[in-house]
Amino acid sequence: MAERETKHIIRQWNREIEDETRRLAARGKDSGPWRAVVWGAIWVLWLGALLALIALLKPWH
Repeated sequence: MAERETKHIIRQWNREIEDETRRLAARGKDSGPWRAVVWGAIWVLWLGALLALIALLKPWH
């Protein structure tokens, strides 16, 4: 009886692991080019903030 329960638990864990693996793989595929677009936009904003800071500090010299 205990062996049947152990096998059942192991099968359930395997199903959960496979489901999680599929979810993670699907999430990675869905991001596609949008991830690059978002990172590019963040980089441009950071560069703009850096240039604005330099423009503000330049008159002090």
